[in-house]
Amino acid sequence: MPPAPPPLRRIVPALPLALAWLLACWPLVLWLVHQRDPVAAVWLARAVQSGAWTAALWTAGIGALACVLFPPVPAWLRLRWQRTWRRLGTDAAPLRKAQAELAGFESAARHLTVARLAWHRDQAELAAVHVQRALELDGDSASAWHLLGTVRFAAGDHAAAAAACERAEALDPGHAFGEALLLQGRARFLRGEPAGLELLQRHQRHHGGGARSHLWLAEALQRAGDRPAAIAALRTAAQQPTRAATAEEQWFRALARVRLWGRGGRS
Repeated sequence: MPPAPPPLRRIVPALPLALAWLLACWPLVLWLVHQRDPVAAVWLARAVQSGAWTAALWTAGIGALACVLFPPVPAWLRLRWQRTWRRLGTDAAPLRKAQAELAGFESAARHLTVARLAWHRDQAELAAVHVQRALELDGDSASAWHLLGTVRFAAGDHAAAAAACERAEALDPGHAFGEALLLQGRARFLRGEPAGLELLQRHQRHHGGGARSHLWLAEALQRAGDRPAAIAALRTAAQQPTRAATAEEQWFRALARVRLWGRGGRS
């Protein structure tokens, strides 16, 4: 069984829902106070409104300052917005259709299709169930092993992620433009295995990579004690992209820029 996600990763996604519940309960709380003391209800409403405005102004000011002074902040906001928009804006109809087709006839390909659509909608548990079943029906699908590795990696189960991505790479060397190899290297690095660095270096030699892969390589090189190579990898990760970069790539680039502070300056 994969390990439970860290507490922060469980709490942060629940904050918008908690805020929505608080806002929904506020009229009821105000009404209950009003039944006992109308004057107190008026005072409470004004106090909460004043406090909310003050908190909003402070939050906006601190947020604006953080965006100017600390590059990962705006990059993180863009990344969260993109993921939230993808989750809320992706049509559920293709997933429902794929599930209906699967109910009519089971096959590894149809399970994999459901798993991919579920993963795209951030339904990780559903994706894991169907990709596992796809592999039970066809254990030689590099795409299914890669997706399983991706799902397990996101869940923090680095041992399972490394094993799945290793299987995908064995079945199809260079699978997904080296993504399986990259995730395998990162997972093994996070497990403290020396093989992680070799795999990340192999990915860099054969596939080049972007801000994410070079940042991960820099961390592995730093752990291995090769500081000059680590700084060189950070500089590559922090370079201004020559093409339109995804929100994820901008996030890793911002992290690399910060890591360079005090290590030779910004890129």
